[in-house]
Amino acid sequence: MKTQTITIEQWRREAPQLRAKSAQILAGFGPTRREKPRNAAEAEFLRRIGTPERLIGPTA
Repeated sequence: MKTQTITIEQWRREAPQLRAKSAQILAGFGPTRREKPRNAAEAEFLRRIGTPERLIGPTA
């Protein structure tokens, strides 16, 4: 693996393009959903801390 050292100025200059590329790649995967059932206690905990329902998925 090749290691490349860059300056903070280079990083700042390249960051917007790299963020746009990452967003484009992630958009290709579509929305995240959970298909595997969770137990009721874990699902309730996740709801209390504000986890979106689509990530909690079905309960067993």
